[in-house]
Amino acid sequence: MNIKKMITGLVLSMLLSSGTANADWSDVYFCQKTNSIEIKPEGEMKNYKLEKFQFKLDQTKNAMVFGSSGFFAGSVKELTTGMNWPSEEAWYVNDKYSMIYFEKGKFFYTSIHGIEGISSISADCDKF
Repeated sequence: MNIKKMITGLVLSMLLSSGTANADWSDVYFCQKTNSIEIKPEGEMKNYKLEKFQFKLDQTKNAMVFGSSGFFAGSVKELTTGMNWPSEEAWYVNDKYSMIYFEKGKFFYTSIHGIEGISSISADCDKF
């Protein structure tokens, strides 16, 4: 095998494998909301401030641990068993009244407030 083929193969394998190793536990994400709304049963819709927030993936807690500011301040959202792939930058969080879905820098949250209505948040996130 000549050197040119070997270098080409190494470069291609590095390029192809780099996408799968770009995320993991302990990563910290900084997010900017793109939508933050509440919808009442009567159809009234309220838009909220598009604030910033951050979270860290904590393997010990198997959770998203949110920073000290914003809508999610101080909350810990446990990842859904069997529905999380940190190395692929994708996971779900489900509880009784809400759901979070995260994939490749896109954050989506929805929550039901009983007969009071629903909330929905979307955000773009970057890992640092």
